[in-house]
Amino acid sequence: MKSALAILFGLALAGAAQAQVPEARRLGMGGVLLSEVTQSSTQNVAYRAVPTGSKGLAGYSSIPLPLGIVQVLADPPELDSSNPNFNVFQIARLISVTPYTLQLIEPEELASDIVVNVALNSLTVDLGALQDLFPDRDLKFGTTFATPNLEFGTRNVFVGIRPQGEARNTARLDPSLQATLGEAAPFAPNTTYGFGDEARAQAAISVSLGGALPILPPRDAPDGDPRKGGVALYAGARAKYLRGIALWQAQARAAFATGDTIFGASTPLTVDYDADVRQTPDPGFDAGQGVAADAGVVVFVDKLEIGLGVNDLGATITWDKTNLDHYDYDPESNSNVRTPVERNAEFKSQFPVTGSLSVAYRTNGMIFAGTLDRTANELWLPRAGAEVWLGPTPLRGGLYLDSYQLLQFTAGSGIRFGKYGLDVALATHSRGLTTTRGLEMAASLAIF
Repeated sequence: MKSALAILFGLALAGAAQAQVPEARRLGMGGVLLSEVTQSSTQNVAYRAVPTGSKGLAGYSSIPLPLGIVQVLADPPELDSSNPNFNVFQIARLISVTPYTLQLIEPEELASDIVVNVALNSLTVDLGALQDLFPDRDLKFGTTFATPNLEFGTRNVFVGIRPQGEARNTARLDPSLQATLGEAAPFAPNTTYGFGDEARAQAAISVSLGGALPILPPRDAPDGDPRKGGVALYAGARAKYLRGIALWQAQARAAFATGDTIFGASTPLTVDYDADVRQTPDPGFDAGQGVAADAGVVVFVDKLEIGLGVNDLGATITWDKTNLDHYDYDPESNSNVRTPVERNAEFKSQFPVTGSLSVAYRTNGMIFAGTLDRTANELWLPRAGAEVWLGPTPLRGGLYLDSYQLLQFTAGSGIRFGKYGLDVALATHSRGLTTTRGLEMAASLAIF
């Protein structure tokens, strides 16, 4: 269980600040979503029905280049939790960077001097900058992992397949514990300090059948391209069959209580812990099954584009066999005791609903865009970006607010050579346990 908990924690930290955008064009524009961006239909299925558009400004595809794969292969993390070199933060760092981006400047890990004041009946711990890890609210970490859809078919009817997974963690500190860790309040006698934690990781294969159509075909649109003007309305939907691979989830509660005297021998510290852990005993492609749906709309009105996409509606997997175990702490043996509760029991889990609201306006060869993403961690993250082409060279810039409420900045450019080109982007980020910014680079092959 230790290994599973540690790896899940690493997965959660990887997505805490911000999910990655591997495509250089989109990253250079702050990660905004709009019809010019390759694979935009992954987040809003209605974009699949939108005409490609004119070359250069809109009409090209791009393939992300795995610039960071050398960094990943050169220093892989240790996955065995019993190995002395095991480090959960290295796992988080691996997942947060992925092979698509080259890390130019690593963000500084959150660190601080810790001041401990001890007396017979007094204990105060001042964590300094580390107090930011214990805010007066739930600590939520989470992310979904989903590759771009491998879809085949026409613009209007298509089938697809992709793996998708989820890792999330929610920790709740009692007010008394939050005050001592987050505000350096003193530990008090005869007081209980506790926290609760809920964690889940699951993976599945998604097979989809979808359709996207022009509800209102372009009217008064130059060259039939609604981005240039006129009015148009598109809608799409994607039905998904989910084949569950593995599930692991836990609910835990831990607490300790001080005695009449903080360090008195007659009133020792008491500790209590219990957890319920459910998991699939035999992970595989036949471990579970379920259904889900994606839906989206896009409207164009006089060079203004508004898109709304919602994904994983009703995404529920029924797992054929799961085991449930209860763990509690035995003070006499100073160890965790496992008690089997259920064996080979059917169980249902859900993937979180995600979505995006995007707006774009085009004028004089420029694009101004904004996106509001609803993440798997139930956060709303705003983005903004712009693009302009100067001959064969694009200039891009953007910014976004991450889940730490830090403003991140992006920039990008590229070059076009006939039917091919190269897009490059730079972006700051603050993934992991940090409040400082790092810098990464992405590149994509452009095909016009």
